[in-house]
Amino acid sequence: RRLKNSKASTDGHRYLFRGRINTEVMEVENVDDGTADYHSSGHTVINGWKIHNTAKNKWFVCMAKTPEEKQEWLEAILKERERRKGLKLGMEQDTWVMISEQGERLYKMMCKQGNLIKDRKRKLTTFPKCFLGSEFVSWLLEIGEIHKSEEGVHLGQALLENGIIHHVTDKHQFKPEHMLYRFRYDDGTYYPRNEMQEVISKGVRLYCRLHSLFTPVIRDKDYHLRTYKSVVMANRLIDWLIAQASGDCRTREEAMIFGVALCDNGFMHHVLEKSEFKDEPLLFRFYADEEMEGSNMKHRLMKHDLKVVENVIAKSLLIKTNEGTYGFGLEDKNKVPIIKVVEKGSNAEMAGLEVGKKIFAINGDLVFLRPFSEVDCFLKTCLNSRKPLRVLVSTKPRETVKIPDSADGLGFQIRGFGPSVVHAVGRGTVAAAAGLHPGQCIIKVNGINVSKETHASVIAHVTACRKYRRPMQKTNAKPSGDDVGDAFDCKVEEVIDKFNTMAIIDGKKDHVSLTVDNVHLEYGVVYEYDSTAGIKCHVLEKMIEPKGFFSLTAKFLEALAKSDEHFVQNCNSLNSLNEVIPTELQSKFSVICSEKIEHIYRRISSYKKFSRVLKNRAWPTFKQAKSKISPLHSSDFCPTNCHINVMEVSYPKTSTSVGSAFGVQLDSRKHSSYEKENKNTDQGKLNPMIYVQHTITTMAAPSGQSLGHQEGHGLRYLLKEEDLETQDVYQKLLFKLQTALKEVETCVCQIDDLLSSITYSPKSERKTPEPLIPADSDNEKGERNGKKVCFSVTGDEQEDSGHDTISNRDSYSDCNSNRNSIASFTSICSSQCSSYFHSDEMDSGDELPISVRISHDKQDKLHTCLEHLFGQVDSIVNLLKGPAVVRAFEQTKYFTPGRGLQEFQQEMEPKLSCPKKLRLHIKQDPWNLPSSVRSLAQNIRKFVE
Repeated sequence: RRLKNSKASTDGHRYLFRGRINTEVMEVENVDDGTADYHSSGHTVINGWKIHNTAKNKWFVCMAKTPEEKQEWLEAILKERERRKGLKLGMEQDTWVMISEQGERLYKMMCKQGNLIKDRKRKLTTFPKCFLGSEFVSWLLEIGEIHKSEEGVHLGQALLENGIIHHVTDKHQFKPEHMLYRFRYDDGTYYPRNEMQEVISKGVRLYCRLHSLFTPVIRDKDYHLRTYKSVVMANRLIDWLIAQASGDCRTREEAMIFGVALCDNGFMHHVLEKSEFKDEPLLFRFYADEEMEGSNMKHRLMKHDLKVVENVIAKSLLIKTNEGTYGFGLEDKNKVPIIKVVEKGSNAEMAGLEVGKKIFAINGDLVFLRPFSEVDCFLKTCLNSRKPLRVLVSTKPRETVKIPDSADGLGFQIRGFGPSVVHAVGRGTVAAAAGLHPGQCIIKVNGINVSKETHASVIAHVTACRKYRRPMQKTNAKPSGDDVGDAFDCKVEEVIDKFNTMAIIDGKKDHVSLTVDNVHLEYGVVYEYDSTAGIKCHVLEKMIEPKGFFSLTAKFLEALAKSDEHFVQNCNSLNSLNEVIPTELQSKFSVICSEKIEHIYRRISSYKKFSRVLKNRAWPTFKQAKSKISPLHSSDFCPTNCHINVMEVSYPKTSTSVGSAFGVQLDSRKHSSYEKENKNTDQGKLNPMIYVQHTITTMAAPSGQSLGHQEGHGLRYLLKEEDLETQDVYQKLLFKLQTALKEVETCVCQIDDLLSSITYSPKSERKTPEPLIPADSDNEKGERNGKKVCFSVTGDEQEDSGHDTISNRDSYSDCNSNRNSIASFTSICSSQCSSYFHSDEMDSGDELPISVRISHDKQDKLHTCLEHLFGQVDSIVNLLKGPAVVRAFEQTKYFTPGRGLQEFQQEMEPKLSCPKKLRLHIKQDPWNLPSSVRSLAQNIRKFVE
């Protein structure tokens, strides 16, 4: 009903029927008596209210004769809207929860800010507690909530559409302009979601999750000579709800109350309509499953919400272009894209594409719901852009592959056992043409179950029934120890002879039949629903088992083995410290080291063995939780029940309401949203879509124990150390020291390289100042009289450099003391070189040194090297004085009674305080800088060892 102005003033305002507004897209607002605004066309409203048609963004004003009638109307509208919407809240309600949480958080932050929400004047009218759209977007950018202004506009529009904010006169959508908006908390027009809507939201989520489980909870059940399809036992559902980590139901009582609420709100019912929801083995069924089966039931509450389009069992394949083609063709069968042809030897064949399979999605687009002309156009667009295709193609969990026998061989390799896995398939071979793919697990060979047979036995089954046998086959069939993972006793030839009698009786066959299990399957459901704006949207929810699940764990084990091997090397190097251990304690120390190393060697052996096993394992593709404890196995290192839940939402790009809601990045739920526009050269043939992807990965930690606490069993025992924390501290200390030592040696080499081009050997003997480092060997004495260094920098060259070489340079280091001493090095050398040339102390027979110019580039490099060297020396000294070394001396004092921490530091202090002496040495005698640096590095290495 819409307010119209009648010509007859005596009749007053009349209500004329102007059509219907769907209550599902209706927003109702109260209007205070005496209000005359834009929506009422300037008329004064008494006993009135506003209705907002969100689908068309139109406002309507209604009035009642009395306040009592107005209240009755409002209650009737709200009641009718709740009844009609029923379960239609679905995805939009979940979005509403996220937006409302975001809005409440932003509201509190804006109130604390103080200057954003305040009374503002506009056209002689004061609007209390409001904010400007432009200030709101700028503030979001300032606090880092958004990264660009477009995101702020989307967020503001989402808050407006979900009833968190509104324009002060309800005339405009959200715009980043000088317009006033107000939080509905401040004017009393905010209405939170009620309990029924909470149940609806949880119910929709529960329904989606129950239909995406690898081990289904909902299944067909025989009861009293009748089969009930897609039912769940009440007590099993309660068990499952408690086992989930979502926290919705923590006890059986909470789960039972939730089940009762689901029944009361039209989600599910007892199959015979004879019982309420109880913690008993009673059969219940979702109404949505009955609609899928076409059952004629009284309740039709879910026919407008999340309608199931198709159940999906598929696998994802990556197909790259090759010479301008993908290597396959499609045909239209019953309005569904089916693979018509696959080119032999193409990337499509190698990826596992087979003729007759149905394609569900390509690059995230649900092409099986598009017209075939659009599918063809979509593929051409991808081909023109040379993009690889991610194809979601239908498959079966288990299938039989018949490979024709050929004189050239079957064209595939297998590895592992229990079950054996197809490791590789040759391009263009008979195996590839028959549909065999890498990763498939061999369950049967010619009808004989080989899932638990050894590798040799599987090869024998394949070989015994072939007509063509190559002489090299038996040799090639033998796997290496690395490929199999565990050794087996019987040889391939012996097992083949064992099956020869069977082959003679059955007769040679012209093909080999393999029953294989497909891996990395994706179980999913495709839904469709209508948004509040009337836009048809689609949801693909699927559960994915992670690829590389076992190979990644194998790499972790290899890393653990390498870490232990490095630790063993460090332990072996302790044998060189016999001089610091008294003779009477050396034997005891050796025994302790030997026991430790032997234990670590056993652990390394286990790591490597389990790594080999996991590399060749492909099935099952996840580790299932078991109540029964078993001996330690390679899978004990894998996460338990690791699955990836993916929900992909797609809708046409013309949609505005849903698009803005889903296009906002929220802190409460992390999800990745990406927008793709399919631009086609043939205009009008391809409708652009928007895609949003939500991903949740669930898994449990590896099992810590197996077979109780018995010795030699359990992951925890394998990882057990007497003091794992102490060992970790020492390993980190050694790593840091070795890294710093390598850096020091690198600096020494770089300094030598820089100074090698500007050295000379003077014939004269000069008086050498007091040595920097005490001479411990004749080599060091010889080095002191070796090469000498001279620098000369001209004044013009220094001016042209554009910067002062003496000044501190933060780009090299933060150490000002190092910079000051090092930066003055060049000028000191130059001045000393000058004084050296004109010194009266020179004998007449001495030759003048050759003055060599050093470029500013080399000055900078030398500054950097010396600065870095001093920094590394300081870090090493700090490590050697740190708590880890103190702890090491405390724990080993019984083995080294004559070498305590205090003695070590007293010995270290004069020799590793070299940076200070080196800076002084640069000023007094820069000529012997290379030998001084080398002596410093040698002392550092000695103390580190």
